[in-house]
Amino acid sequence: VYISSSFIPSRAANSIHVMKMCQAFARHGHEVTLIAPHMPDAYERGIDDVFTFYDVEPRFKIVRLPMPKIRGGGYVYGLASACRARLIKPDLVYCRNIAGCYFSLLAGMSAVLEIHAPVAENGRLNECIFRAVLECKRLVKLVAITGALQTHIRRHYPTYSGEIQVAPDGADAVSPGIEPVELSQNNGHLHVGYVGHLYGGKGMEVVIPLAAQCPWASFHVVGGTEDDIRKWKAAAQGRSTVHFHGYRPPDEVASYMLAFDVLLLPNQERVLSSGGGTTDIGKWTSPLKLFEYMAVGKPIISSNLPVLREVLFHDVNALLCPPSDIKAWSEAIERLRDNIELRERLGRVAKNTFLERYTWSRRAEALVERSLHMRRHEKG
Repeated sequence: VYISSSFIPSRAANSIHVMKMCQAFARHGHEVTLIAPHMPDAYERGIDDVFTFYDVEPRFKIVRLPMPKIRGGGYVYGLASACRARLIKPDLVYCRNIAGCYFSLLAGMSAVLEIHAPVAENGRLNECIFRAVLECKRLVKLVAITGALQTHIRRHYPTYSGEIQVAPDGADAVSPGIEPVELSQNNGHLHVGYVGHLYGGKGMEVVIPLAAQCPWASFHVVGGTEDDIRKWKAAAQGRSTVHFHGYRPPDEVASYMLAFDVLLLPNQERVLSSGGGTTDIGKWTSPLKLFEYMAVGKPIISSNLPVLREVLFHDVNALLCPPSDIKAWSEAIERLRDNIELRERLGRVAKNTFLERYTWSRRAEALVERSLHMRRHEKG
């Protein structure tokens, strides 16, 4: 059983992560039930089939449970999720929901908790529940999205002696039949792409001034809410080389990335959480789009941040630039413009690294097989 906090279907990266991981677990032969909040107001409109929307095979069940719109509603949902899980009698409860993990452990089930940011940032009660989870012997292990987050946990919770497994985000390999979209702006320019959300810290603060520095390139922005797109269109007013393609569902994104010559990952040191919240995830994030970029085999220019250097290496599988140094980013794009061999090498190495380490399938295998082995060992 996978207990999630994600609204499905939605545009949130966490919902893509959850659906892709459930598919990967199922592909490894496990019987999977995903529990998600029933919150119609938060769903993406006009979606008839959530599996098609996420480009996921219908290999697992989805159970939606109410999350009351009251103070503490999330904890009510967590309790209900654990109760439903207990009825299913799973071998393992995999959680991206702390309350669901806590109540599953109380109910006598073995559980894994995956976290993507420090728990203390979500309030004192969550912090207390997290400490209780760490003290429970039925907790199989913690999963941290980055090494930076693992270090943070070890430093702030020194009494926890259990395993913390680092598992960066992932992506699916690109199917051979997927073709790049036809760009109407096919004017002989170098085509530079940015894919993802447009809220604070994700990097539009770099893309717009960068377009001014590189008038010989076309810049393509895929993603964003309608409000964010209006905001950045206004900032780019008068720049005919900046093109906004709007939000595209997950099953269309690879076609856009394949059409670009270069892909940008301009995360800033401070990155706001999904939906434009106030939580800073910049130190801990493992961006989904990083692995989607690597999967298509295109050269990547990325911010030179410690958390991104866990995966990317300068001049090996990407070019790294200081996050807000527009001149450095411009020079990196010029370098790729003038050196096709470098573009091909960076893209090829990035794709090979991805296939070896960062597919959803490899992530699921590493997480669940090890978890079940540990659980069997404990029972024995």
